Amino acid sequence: MKNFIILISVCVSAHGWSQSVEAIQKYKATYPDDIGVYTERSKQVTLSMEGDSLRCEALLNETIVFLKDQPTPPGWRVYGSYFQEIENLEVKATVTEKGRSKEIKMPAVTKKREDDHSVFYDDSYFYPISIPGCKEGNHVSWSYKEVYRDPKFLPSYFFSSFLPMAKSTFTIKVGKGIVIAHEIFNDPNQSIKFSQYTKGSYTYYEWNAENFRSPNGEEDSPAPNYYLPHIAYYIKSYPTKNGSRKLLSDVDDLYKSYQLTVSGLDETPSSELDSVVHALINPSDKEIDIVKKIFYWVQDHIRYIAFEDGMRGLIPHTPNYIFEKRYGDCKDMASLIVGMLKVAGVKSYYTWIGTRNLPYKYSTLPTPLVDNHMIATYIDEQKKYYFLDATGNYTRLGLPSSMIQEKEALIALPFGYEVHVVPGIASSQNLRKDSVQVHIENKLLVGKGVARFTGYEKVNASYALDKTIEESKKDNIVSYLKKGNNKFYLDAYFISHLHEKDIPLAIDYQFRIGDYVNSVDNELYINLNLSKPLFNNFIPAGRKLPIENSHQMSYDDVYVFTIPEGYSVDHLPSGMTSEGKNIDYKISYSINGNSVILYRKISKHFLMLTPESFSDWNESIRNLSKAYKETILLKKSK
Repeated sequence: MKNFIILISVCVSAHGWSQSVEAIQKYKATYPDDIGVYTERSKQVTLSMEGDSLRCEALLNETIVFLKDQPTPPGWRVYGSYFQEIENLEVKATVTEKGRSKEIKMPAVTKKREDDHSVFYDDSYFYPISIPGCKEGNHVSWSYKEVYRDPKFLPSYFFSSFLPMAKSTFTIKVGKGIVIAHEIFNDPNQSIKFSQYTKGSYTYYEWNAENFRSPNGEEDSPAPNYYLPHIAYYIKSYPTKNGSRKLLSDVDDLYKSYQLTVSGLDETPSSELDSVVHALINPSDKEIDIVKKIFYWVQDHIRYIAFEDGMRGLIPHTPNYIFEKRYGDCKDMASLIVGMLKVAGVKSYYTWIGTRNLPYKYSTLPTPLVDNHMIATYIDEQKKYYFLDATGNYTRLGLPSSMIQEKEALIALPFGYEVHVVPGIASSQNLRKDSVQVHIENKLLVGKGVARFTGYEKVNASYALDKTIEESKKDNIVSYLKKGNNKFYLDAYFISHLHEKDIPLAIDYQFRIGDYVNSVDNELYINLNLSKPLFNNFIPAGRKLPIENSHQMSYDDVYVFTIPEGYSVDHLPSGMTSEGKNIDYKISYSINGNSVILYRKISKHFLMLTPESFSDWNESIRNLSKAYKETILLKKSK
């Protein structure tokens, strides 16, 4: 690693400063709500040949001017990693006071690593850029080189930041014989201008954007690469003395590079691993039973710890290694599942897949930018696909982890590969069902119920009820079961099937609610909507970004209210039914003997709610919230 240099800019002339004042006032008028602006941000990637080897590096330059005083200086970081080394970092600063520029002493730039106490470890590092004296009119700029160790892992360029861009330029300088491809994302108005030209033996691909402002993230919005404009590029082929050599010309090339990371793994089981596999299965087991037992064993016995350390971020350990250590990352768990199923005589396949944080498809971007996760896949005789992601503790067989729904999976078959789309799981399979009986007792509403959770609703509830300290468990249960008002009290509860993945999670409980039933003379008023999912869940009028939902789901509730002795029903709400693309619900009331029954089902049918659906959503929520206010009127019999 080369030495890093900190440079302090020298004073500018009075004429130059007056021009800067004019420019700053212009920026302040254009960006009145921002603390600063990138006056220039550029990156030039150079792709060249050294003999038969590709050399890939980039030069970056960034300049920021502050438009407002900042009592707490913001911090910037320059990130690097094993695959993207940082060299020649230079930082310059100009600080002005009373119209005069002066030098300031800046702290040295020291390489650091993230202080991350989670389960993850990676090889990334950063250089913090401290900026003292962040006053209006001060400038800071930095430049550095990125050296890419592997030409398959070229990063995207984003025309965005938390600050607006007065000017942003991205250039790819391509040596003779090198063939590249590029895709631009999230520029519907074609604000980014493209040009291509030749200088000497290089072809230049250049994109420019001016006065560009990216939308800020909003609550529940998808990952930034779903909406921030950016360019992804990759090398299709390059020249060698023996002719052109393909790198990432299509999905075939990507698969071949991935296959190299798993083809050499030793899957020969140790005697201990062999014994565990054969102890799990019975001679009468069907193949799907074997898959289930091994998948659940890996979930229950291997601790998930993610590693991104050089090539270890790509190559899994052997099944024996993971079995012995009892921990591993996603690709290690996939390796162990494939290895254990092989011992049991069942075929399964390594599978690369991107989580829903990545919006790309293999067909349009055949590069490692498409995926960031690895699982195993089992295909039964009826060609039903089972995506085995053991990184989650509670996901049952047949339910893919929620983060890979509707994503393309690259499956390594015995002779080639297949790209298969993981299905999205319907709301009817992710159920939160509550059956409740209530009656009035000493001016309290007293009740008992059974709440059941299936699919992803069970997965989430299981984490909340199991992976927590005992003191917090009751609070988590109350958050799932709370009803009526803030005088809800949970008297007792009992949890069933928490660790049985194929059976719905159940909570039997008893509760009471104070000051819930209103009494006026000989009349009682009660709202049987003891819980109100999505009540007033309106989308603000100014929202610009889509809303991401972790999974589709349904609420299925039945409330049975015992009519007090001496009273009869004088008014019963009519209920409501609504069917929409993204949400539907049905609310109905009935009388059965001395009981009033409320049946209510609400379903959310989206993983991504786009802005053109916001008005329909709000209209549905408006009607649903209105229906929640309906009350039952009871009158005392004469």
